[in-house]
Amino acid sequence: MGEPLQAIEIGNRSLHANVITYGASLTDLRLTGKDTPLVLGYADPSIYPIDQQFMGSVIGRYGNRIADGRFRLNDQEICLEQNEIGIGHLHGGSNGLWNRHWEVAKRTATKAVLEVKSDNGDGGYPGTLILSASYEIVEPATLRLTFLAACDRDTIINICHHPYFNFSGTHPTEQHMLQINADYYLPSSKSLLPTGSVARVEGTSFDFRKERLLGKVDRNNTFCLHRKSSGELLKAARLSCADISMELWTTQPGIHLYNGYKLSRKHTGHLGSPYLPRSGICLEAQAWPNSPNEPAFPNTVLRADTTYRQVTEYRF
Repeated sequence: MGEPLQAIEIGNRSLHANVITYGASLTDLRLTGKDTPLVLGYADPSIYPIDQQFMGSVIGRYGNRIADGRFRLNDQEICLEQNEIGIGHLHGGSNGLWNRHWEVAKRTATKAVLEVKSDNGDGGYPGTLILSASYEIVEPATLRLTFLAACDRDTIINICHHPYFNFSGTHPTEQHMLQINADYYLPSSKSLLPTGSVARVEGTSFDFRKERLLGKVDRNNTFCLHRKSSGELLKAARLSCADISMELWTTQPGIHLYNGYKLSRKHTGHLGSPYLPRSGICLEAQAWPNSPNEPAFPNTVLRADTTYRQVTEYRF
């Protein structure tokens, strides 16, 4: 954790992004001609290692939760770090990829590629994993993330991006309009682990098939985009407030909605004061939580010497 942080700015005439090497984190994103930041973040990069809110970071090796930190792979039980007491494994563990210094592999005016190595046994995961995260500004105003990974042993993987969106320029996000193109969601227990069932959104508070206000209800659930990964980039969600709107397109089978109700109020951010609960909206394109323990959920096994690839785009 003593390595110096590097900050990188990429952009075109319409959209600009700032990324740091700690956690390959997106620290700022802005449309040309608008003062409003599109994501929560901190001007001082040294805050990120002490903030522990996954602010704009790349999450892995497995985003979200795995019950009891255990799963079976190739008829062997794998035990991961249990960094959520009484629940299990969260976001790759206490030293997950979000908590690492990445190397800059390539940078241009519109693109930055960062790489990280996760050794065999990190957090309990089998195999040595090499992962690259590519941030690219694409015309006219799109931020594209491409993740590529390979491992020398069979393992599991679920890489996701964890920005907090806020288009209002103020703390509350209740007035944001949200649409999620999902007919089903994953009910969860009080521990936020999926129950294993897949439920229809129709007739529930999880129905965002038509754009509506996000409101004040705490949100922390996964929506099911599809059950098999075809690699096709599909429109998953739309978020808007005032005169700013964004479409989220992804190859991932799920999108996790979390409206930041656990934000800690500790550090001054882009809005000029510490971030209050529900100041940001996370739309995390990812595999379904606890998939290694749920045979009916989309497969998250990465076989040795094959390539993992997933793409998410934020289109403004």
